[in-house]
Amino acid sequence: MKLFKFIVTITAVIGMTTITLAQGGGPVTRNYGKEADRLWAAGAYAEAAEAFKKASEKVNPKNAKARLKKAYYAYMSASCYKLLHDYAAAEQQYEKAVLLKYPDDPKGEPKTLYYLAEMEMAQCKHDEALEHYQKYQKLNPGDEITKVRIESCKNYKEMTSPENMTKHKVTNVTKLNTSAFEYATVMGGRGKEMYFSSSREGSAGEETDPITGQNYMDIWVTNIDRNENWGQPEPIGEPVNTGDSEGTMCFDGRGKMMFFTRCPVIEKMNIGCEIYQVEKKGKGWGEPEKIPLKDHDTTHVGHPAVSPDGKTLIFASNMAGGYGGVDLWISTYDRRNDEWSLPKNLGPEINTSGNEVFPTWGPNNELYYSSNGMVGLGGLDIYRAERVGEENKWENPTHMGYPLNSCRDDYHIIFTETGKIQRGYISSNRNGSKGENSQDIWDFYLPPILVDVDIIVTNLETGEPIPDAKVIIVGSEGENYVMTTDPSGRITMTEKPDGSRYIEPGGTWTVEVEGIPKKYFSASDNFSTVGIDVNRRIIRELKVMPEKEVIRLPEVRYDLGRATLQVNDSVNSKDSLNFLYDLMMANPTIIVQLMAHTDSRGSDAANLELSQRRADSCVAYLVNERGLDSARLVPKGMGETTPAMYYEINEEGDTTLAQKLTESYINQFKRSDPAKFEALHQKNRRTEGKIISYDYVPRKPEEGDGNN
Repeated sequence: MKLFKFIVTITAVIGMTTITLAQGGGPVTRNYGKEADRLWAAGAYAEAAEAFKKASEKVNPKNAKARLKKAYYAYMSASCYKLLHDYAAAEQQYEKAVLLKYPDDPKGEPKTLYYLAEMEMAQCKHDEALEHYQKYQKLNPGDEITKVRIESCKNYKEMTSPENMTKHKVTNVTKLNTSAFEYATVMGGRGKEMYFSSSREGSAGEETDPITGQNYMDIWVTNIDRNENWGQPEPIGEPVNTGDSEGTMCFDGRGKMMFFTRCPVIEKMNIGCEIYQVEKKGKGWGEPEKIPLKDHDTTHVGHPAVSPDGKTLIFASNMAGGYGGVDLWISTYDRRNDEWSLPKNLGPEINTSGNEVFPTWGPNNELYYSSNGMVGLGGLDIYRAERVGEENKWENPTHMGYPLNSCRDDYHIIFTETGKIQRGYISSNRNGSKGENSQDIWDFYLPPILVDVDIIVTNLETGEPIPDAKVIIVGSEGENYVMTTDPSGRITMTEKPDGSRYIEPGGTWTVEVEGIPKKYFSASDNFSTVGIDVNRRIIRELKVMPEKEVIRLPEVRYDLGRATLQVNDSVNSKDSLNFLYDLMMANPTIIVQLMAHTDSRGSDAANLELSQRRADSCVAYLVNERGLDSARLVPKGMGETTPAMYYEINEEGDTTLAQKLTESYINQFKRSDPAKFEALHQKNRRTEGKIISYDYVPRKPEEGDGNN
C-alpha cells in the first residue's frame, strides 16, 4: 500500500481525467507525449513524470495551440512529481505551466496556480505560496481550502516562532529508516515490539509499485532489547503480508487482534483498499478477515484506529456522504450478531473539505489525526480532539504545534509514555528524512519542565546568612519537606535521590522558617509554579528578625495632628503594618503592644490622646482589614514622652551621629533648615511594637464571631 493511495490517487487522478477531456479528444499522441499518456494511464507516475517533461521540452510554442500543448505536458509532469512527493520538481513544472498561461486558457486548468502554491508551501516557501494562493482565489473566490491555505501562510511565521513553538524534541529514527518508505508505527502488546509499514527490500510482492518505483508496502516488526536498542526489522510474513500492499495497522488493548489496511494490486482495475482484522496465534497470525465497510468496490477504506476494547473502529475513507476528499468514519462492533455497524461520518466537528487521515486512539480517549483542511503549517498536520463524555463523538481539534508539525506531511502519532514526560513516534517526510522523497519514522520527546528553588534565610537587620535554620516547605498537592539551611544559609531544591523533583509545575507552596538556633522570630513566604512552561529557577529570600523586646516597624506616618494612616505616593502606612501582620502570622503565639508616638508640638495631654487614637487606628486596620484576633494586640499611646533615636551615616557606612530627637535638638533647625526640621518631627511620629507575651492560645471561633 503506497502511502497516499486512497488520498492522492483518487483526488488527483479524477482531476487529471477532467483535464484530459478538456483537451478535446485527448492529448497529442506522438513521440514522448504518446509514451507519457500510456505511462500515466498505467499508473507508472515515476516514468510518466520524465516522459511528460521531455514531451514539453520538445514542443516549440510557435502559436497558441502549441503553447497550450507545451503547458499541458508541463502540467502533467508536475502532477506526476506531486504524486511522487518530489515537490521541487513539481514546483518547477507547475511554474512552467503558469508561465505558459495554462491557468488562463479556456482549455487549461485554473487550479495550476493552487497546485504550484501547494508545492511551494511543502518546501516552506510560504511567502511565494501566499502570492499564488491569492491569485487562484481571484479565479475561484468560493474555494474554502484556498481560504485556509492563505490563513496558514499568513500565520506560519508566528506559529513557528520561538515563543509559540512547543518544547518537543523531534529526531529521525535513523536505525529503522531507509531510503524507502517507513511510517505508521504501532507498539506491540508487550511494549517491546514496534510494527510499521515499509516498502523496503524484502517485500512479499515480487513486483515493484509503478507509481513509486519501490516495492509494494508490507508490515514489518522490530524488537527492542533491554538496552533500548532496536533489532533488525523483519516482515511479519504470511498470511498478513501478500503480493498486495499492506500497512497502517493497529491493535486492540490486549494486543491480540490486529486491524490493518490492504490494497489489492490488480492490473487495469480500480479496486479500493480494505480493512482486515487478524488474530494473534502463538508467535504467528491467523487468517485475516475482511471487515465489510465499503459502499462500492472502488471506494477506499483504510488507516484503522481501534478502541482499547476492540469494539469501536475509526478509519479514513472517500466513501459517499463525506465533507471532502477523505474523511474519518466510525463503526462499532455488535458482538451478539458478530458484525460491524454501517459506517457513520464523524461530522463537521472533525472533517473538513480537505483530507482527514491517519487517526490514532489517544491514551485518554482523545482522537489524534492528520488533516490538510485546517489552518496549519503545510501538508498534513497532526491535530488532537477531545472526546465528548462517553459518546463516540469528538470535537475542538487543536493543532499540535511546531515542531511536532512541519511544513511537510506529519501524521500518525502514537505515545509510548505520557504524563509529565511525553515520548512517542510520528511519521513525516520533513527535511532530514533519510531518502530524497521518503516517509520516515521520527521519535519525539517532551522533557519535563524543571523548576529549581533556592531558599535563602538571612538576618533582617544585618543581611548575614543564617545556617542550620529549619525550613518547612508545604505544597498544595500534599507535599511536605523539612530541610535545614547550609553554612551559606541556603536550601537548594532540585532533584531528589530517586530522580524525581522536589518542586513540580502547577502548584502553590508555602515556606516557613522556624527552629533557628539563636533567637529569631519565625518567618513565612509563598510562591506558585502555576503556569510555568519553561525551565525556571525560583529564589526566595526569607529575612528573619532577631527576637527583641521592641520591634521597630517600617515607617507608619500620620498627618500633623491626625490619627488617619497616611497612604499616598510617598508612603503606604498599611503596607508597613503588613510587616507586623506577617511577623505575627509566622509567630502565632506572640501578643504585641502597639505603641504610637507624637512629635513634641502641642500639649502633653493632647499628644497623649492623639497617640492613643493613632495606636487604635493601627489595631483597627490589623483586626478589621487583615483579620488578626484583637486579643493579640494592645494599643498604647505614648504621647511625646519617648523621642526616637536619629543616626547619621557616612558613605562608608559608619555612624557619625547618634542623637535622641528631643524638642531642643529639633528646634535648632527651625529657621536654618525647615525641611530637616519637619523631617525630624516626622521621625518622632512613629509606631513601634513590643512583645508582651508568648502565650497566646488561638480562640475557637464561635458562631457569629468575625475574628480569626
